[in-house]
Amino acid sequence: MHSCLPAVADATRAAVSPDGETPAGTVVLRAAGLRVRGGGTVTAGGAVPAAGELAVFCRPVVTAPAVVRRDGTVLADAWLPDLVRLGELERHLGDGVIEAIADAAIAKGRLRKRQRRRIMSYPLVIRLMIAMTLTPDGSYCESLARLAGLLADVPFALEWHVPTGKVVTGWRLLVPADVMESVFWEAAGPLIGDGEPSAVLLAGMAVCAADGMLVNLADTPANRAMFGCTGTAAQDGEGAAPFPQLRIVALTTRAGRATLGAILGSTQAGEQTLLKRLVKRRPDLFAGRVTCFDRNFPGHELISAILDAGGHVVARVSATVALPLEPGGGWLPDGSRLTWLNAPSGKKQDRLPVRAAEHNVVLPGGDGQEEVSETCTVITTVLDHQAAPAGAVRETYLTRWSASETSKPQCCHSRGWLALSSVPSRSVFMRAA
Repeated sequence: MHSCLPAVADATRAAVSPDGETPAGTVVLRAAGLRVRGGGTVTAGGAVPAAGELAVFCRPVVTAPAVVRRDGTVLADAWLPDLVRLGELERHLGDGVIEAIADAAIAKGRLRKRQRRRIMSYPLVIRLMIAMTLTPDGSYCESLARLAGLLADVPFALEWHVPTGKVVTGWRLLVPADVMESVFWEAAGPLIGDGEPSAVLLAGMAVCAADGMLVNLADTPANRAMFGCTGTAAQDGEGAAPFPQLRIVALTTRAGRATLGAILGSTQAGEQTLLKRLVKRRPDLFAGRVTCFDRNFPGHELISAILDAGGHVVARVSATVALPLEPGGGWLPDGSRLTWLNAPSGKKQDRLPVRAAEHNVVLPGGDGQEEVSETCTVITTVLDHQAAPAGAVRETYLTRWSASETSKPQCCHSRGWLALSSVPSRSVFMRAA
């Protein structure tokens, strides 16, 4: 017991300990002797406490075969690294998924097979890496102790204790980045089933948003060389930014704000470049969906890549982007108009047809100034104005804010690992450097 009032402790000694001196520690009960009573209370054996009688209340920690020593000590015949779980995340993943990832890595030679049980295991290391990102201020040992939780208090037949930081480091270095990325892609995904309707649709397609962000990394020479920094001309030494940074472009759904996928890169890699790379690697993320993004993203090559993947785009464009009128005006009954984006080749046949809708936006004035009116131009690759009227396109673009701006994935960096989470969606994890 972690805490107990003195009067209760005295009663516990008398009730539980034959010598009346030893306080109750771990309570061990026969699984076959447990009986559910009333609204879920469980009692041991057939005896039910009488009214007013002192009783010990505790929660089950683990169920395991019993090992009984000659002195009567009862131990759990189990191995703690087999029992540790990540709570809500693994309820999404499914039990055994992390073990399957580790087994597949061993089969491919990515992880070295262990011949005997040790104080650590590959699944435990993977879970620890994730737990470390969620407790960035804790040491290796503190993070592992939190991960083990009450299991660390259970007397196992195979004794377990929190290892030293040196042991954790040795095990951590054995797990390559692609193993952790496998966990990321198992965790990433929609929060609703394929047969369930999305909360936000355009022309029958689910609406998503793509956006980029920068995350500060540990200031090490390796991180500066790999990722660089922003805001300063110098990348290292005097005059350089205080931290190297990692650029992330994530794809999130408007419905539930779940993270569908993400891609990492250096600060020198542009958001368009990273998003194009994600489309190329994971076209299934964009197929049958409408992706929204801000005016930093629209470009002929990126939008063409999303179209080739089977998806569509709704995006705001800068006033500097040329959107010529189609011959005859190209105006449609809903107030939108047909236009195109010029191709990098400059050839007319390579133009990308899009539909543009202009909307007046009223911006609040600063320092007591009057409100300012501004024209906002939104383009879409859904050319059918009946399937996606201009008003619906505008509303779809506005959902980008709640999908990727106001609920931008929270990032926590710890010792080279990143955890991205969009509450209440799943958490996803990737290796930084």
